[in-house]
Amino acid sequence: MIRSGLINYFINLKHFFTPIGTLASGVFLGLSIFIPGGLAILSALIEKITEIVQDASIDFTPVKDSVVNAVKALDWNDPIASLQIMFSCDWLSGVLNASLNAVSSGLQPYADAISETVDSAVTGVKLLFALFVFFCILGIILGYFLTRFLVRRNMAKRTLKKFIFASFVDSFITATLVAVCFWLLTLWAPSIFITSLTSLVIFACTALVSAYLVHGKNEIDFKSVINFKNVFKLLLVNALIFLISFAFLFVTLVITNLIAGILIGFAFIEIALIVMSLNAENYVINFPRKVEDIAENIQEDISEEIDLTA
Repeated sequence: MIRSGLINYFINLKHFFTPIGTLASGVFLGLSIFIPGGLAILSALIEKITEIVQDASIDFTPVKDSVVNAVKALDWNDPIASLQIMFSCDWLSGVLNASLNAVSSGLQPYADAISETVDSAVTGVKLLFALFVFFCILGIILGYFLTRFLVRRNMAKRTLKKFIFASFVDSFITATLVAVCFWLLTLWAPSIFITSLTSLVIFACTALVSAYLVHGKNEIDFKSVINFKNVFKLLLVNALIFLISFAFLFVTLVITNLIAGILIGFAFIEIALIVMSLNAENYVINFPRKVEDIAENIQEDISEEIDLTA
């Protein structure tokens, strides 16, 4: 199981560009909406502010420089925090008002109107950014399911009937385990530590039981699949795959930068999680069947050939 599990991971790395490609498509679609829309909002904002302060004589070049300097002053070592600050109505309104007041002291009467205009523009930018995030998440989700489909086709094909049955079994077992864990937690708070430590073993057993019921029932001896040795092997191979994928992530972070490293490492980890979820099914599918079942299948094939020749 350990050898085959590791081989499954490395073989399915051929689908490396699938999650990256779908994520890149989502990012591209999001940016194709966000950038033109953001520029249109910015243009409308400048026009609106110009209309508001048209009675005042202002050179907007220092205003633009002041805003650019304020953006540069943010801590871009933490881009997420900086973007949150930039999309804050209070921050942008304060920067614009301070910049306008710096070039002309007679603009105070326009402050409220400018703040209202800025708030409206920031709201529009936030909606565009939400669309951008939506397309990124959509790319991740589509990439996951497409990659899972391709990996499953290599490791554990199953019919629609088996898919429905497996979904029911997995849902029932998972729901039962979660209910038991919560029940223990209500009885004894420290049980959370015990359930946390044993959850990996429980879910490994669950994966083997589900795989047996879907792919090996009446064909394989139950005890030969679900036993302590196989549970240990499944835990070990999944842990090794997880460590290898994080090693790949670390190497990409060292070789590239933070953003590129996360995007590339994301594909390694996604494929690892998919392979880990299918290792039990792959093991049961490739497990030797009972001798009598093999003989029965051979007899059926011989009978079919005799019928055809007759």
